[in-house]
Amino acid sequence: EVQEAVDGEDGLNKAKAKTADLVLTDQNMPKMDGLTLIKHLRGLPQYRTTPILVLTTESSDAMKTAGKAAGATGWLVKPFDPQKLLDVVKKVIG
Repeated sequence: EVQEAVDGEDGLNKAKAKTADLVLTDQNMPKMDGLTLIKHLRGLPQYRTTPILVLTTESSDAMKTAGKAAGATGWLVKPFDPQKLLDVVKKVIG
């Protein structure tokens, strides 16, 4: 089951209402960026170990480092190969 959010704030609210097995987020979103979303999620007990993947156009080493520091499990740069995304999802959720 996939649950979509219109922005980072909506994503956080939906994640609080129903715990997800995996979070896939962009970095550049209205109201709350991806790194802020990740920090908020990692502060919730139910998301301390949940895989969080960032799918974004941001490809700098500094952004990737910031993502890792925030608690991102993985970082995929757009454009991406859909099969690679599926492979990564299978790897992190089993």
